Amino acid sequence: MNLYHDLKEKILPILINRTTIFLFIISIFTLFLYAAGTVQGFIDSTQNFLLSFYVVIGISLVFASIAGIAIDIGRLIKNRKARYLLRAGGYMFLMIFALVTVFAVMAIIAISEGNIS
Repeated sequence: MNLYHDLKEKILPILINRTTIFLFIISIFTLFLYAAGTVQGFIDSTQNFLLSFYVVIGISLVFASIAGIAIDIGRLIKNRKARYLLRAGGYMFLMIFALVTVFAVMAIIAISEGNIS
């Protein structure tokens, strides 16, 4: 039973860490595709799809970052090591980045669809 507890304690932070890195890379790539699409003249529906896809990825990144912050704060309380505070700060940066860009993208979607009067 102790082995299961140790494995669970190690695998969940690794899974959250890799998930946030994956979502961050996908979000940067999606924003790059959108920017390249504006220069290359992508169809409007493709641009709207990229923006909608980014909103889903950005919100997923926010939830993954919140989970990472919670795990690292718990590990900080348990182990009293400063590296967990730094990792929680990194997750906080990713969460703020995702929130700001998701709101900006949602504004772009609203403007492009004509929902703003």
